[in-house]
Amino acid sequence: MSLDWLKPRRYRHFDLPVNEAFAQKAMDPAIVSRHAFSPLIHYTKTETRYKKCPKSGTRTITQKERPIKYAAHRDACIFSYYAHQINQALDTRYKVMGISDNVIAYRALGRGNYNFAAEAMDYAQAEAPVVILAFDITSFFDTLDHGLLKQRLKSLLGVHELSDDWYKVFRSVTRFHYVDLKELKAHPVFGQRLKDKSRDRIASMEELKAEGIAFHANPEMAKGHRRGIPQGTPISAAISNLYMMEFDAAAKACCDKVGAFYRRYSDDILVICKPNDALAIEAEILRLIATEKLQIAPHKTEKTLFDKGRSLPRTSKAAQYLGFTFDESGPAIRESSLARQWRKMRRAMRRARKSVQWRIAAGLPGKAHTKKLYRRFAYLKVYDGDTLRTLRNFSSYGRRSADAFGQGEKINRQVKRFEQVALREIKKLKASSCS
Repeated sequence: MSLDWLKPRRYRHFDLPVNEAFAQKAMDPAIVSRHAFSPLIHYTKTETRYKKCPKSGTRTITQKERPIKYAAHRDACIFSYYAHQINQALDTRYKVMGISDNVIAYRALGRGNYNFAAEAMDYAQAEAPVVILAFDITSFFDTLDHGLLKQRLKSLLGVHELSDDWYKVFRSVTRFHYVDLKELKAHPVFGQRLKDKSRDRIASMEELKAEGIAFHANPEMAKGHRRGIPQGTPISAAISNLYMMEFDAAAKACCDKVGAFYRRYSDDILVICKPNDALAIEAEILRLIATEKLQIAPHKTEKTLFDKGRSLPRTSKAAQYLGFTFDESGPAIRESSLARQWRKMRRAMRRARKSVQWRIAAGLPGKAHTKKLYRRFAYLKVYDGDTLRTLRNFSSYGRRSADAFGQGEKINRQVKRFEQVALREIKKLKASSCS
């Protein structure tokens, strides 16, 4: 059997990276049903977001925290195989239900987010005037109901009860335990192991227990709720799509009745409809989400009038979708997404300057190593054997995005300005290191 679902993972955990021999075992139901899953490792990913008020032009800065939990290598291997089975079954079910084009997250569709965003914009332009409705599900992964999830899994597999191996995987994802990465880093022994450049495991289960490292339970179950799965494991994405399967079918049916456009990317729901249908569709989406025991944050629901300058006044703000904004003047990379790239570039330049200064102070040659900076922030083509290929970085991503939209003048200007500044900073860095 093909092992195309197997991906190498090099991070440190409570066991060692696995090989194909273990992957063969991960496909054996008898072995999986007896497997002892390890606790996940948890950390919080913080993302700085900048939001500009369309009326005043003032910016507000917010911090979005995303709890990430990643699995031990053997567990991740098992999760990957079972996620592969779910994804294959879902692709078949989507075709039967007629929603294969509507669910676009976590699937091997051979298209990028810019393709999906361009598709939405093309529809809005062709059907204008329209209202673009963007919904965001509150605490998506944390609030998936275990009872509904189990029903959907049994339905997908075509069984009345889960087999021992499937139940073991289901239980490990819903009744998970985790260790806090901060606690490991603060420990005198485990913290030092994490700093070491090694592929050895961080600790054994016996060591963790002996040192009193806390094994935390699923926070939602600790509150008395039978809900929540970890975000960050190889099976989390597949499970989220499985959970939303019935909603996707119902939402598409609702939109099809009035000729509206429906897409879902993870917890982001997009509907493009005629202005007269907007209120009814919004009410139905909220009702359908409630039946899934989920909630949509009303303050995060965005409604944008898109008229392409015809009979209605221009919109006061641009619609946002998958990292892009678009209005009657054309598409652009979303300001917060662009700002994130600028911060990365400036941070890299500061580090490079400090490295040069440190080397000079230490009496070492102060030459700046700029090759990596060029590869990260410039538009470059390199030979891979006899084939000339473009390096995949933000610059090439921006150009692919502009091509996908077909009217990417604003995107090209954003990217070229970014490249000009990056190249100027690299040039200054090289000059200072040679002086």
